[in-house]
Amino acid sequence: MSPPTDSTPHWRSLIAFTVLAAVLFAFAASPRTGLYWYIFPLFGLGGAYLLQFRVQLPLRWRLTFGASAVLSAVALGLNWPFSGHVLWNVLFIGHASLTGKRRSTWMLLLLASLVYLFVLKAVSQTGRDAIGGVISIAVAAVALLMLRRRPIRPAT
Repeated sequence: MSPPTDSTPHWRSLIAFTVLAAVLFAFAASPRTGLYWYIFPLFGLGGAYLLQFRVQLPLRWRLTFGASAVLSAVALGLNWPFSGHVLWNVLFIGHASLTGKRRSTWMLLLLASLVYLFVLKAVSQTGRDAIGGVISIAVAAVALLMLRRRPIRPAT
């Protein structure tokens, strides 16, 4: 087996993170609920992505992901029409796109994950949740626009 390239997932890590997320979330949300199947796949995918590309995450990306975690928790606590899962997924897609992984296995996995999230929203959640997913995409798009901007250097 050849070693993974930068744009190929480290499959062992991806499987390990997904299994770990599935086991851990089984204690928080029963596998008999739609919530369980909504939660753990992205945590597995996201954990593996963050591990593999941690050196490609400068401070501004780390701050963005940190702020996204806080925003997701607040939105959940206040029952806002918002989806932290969709927000994180779109940020991962944006990072992959901006770091040259547009035509990679990672991009295919992330896009499939986003489609999966919206299918589950349509099947097991309310219309309000689908609207929350669209709001989350808009928030992620604004964050990605801000992350793309180059810092203005003072004139010398």
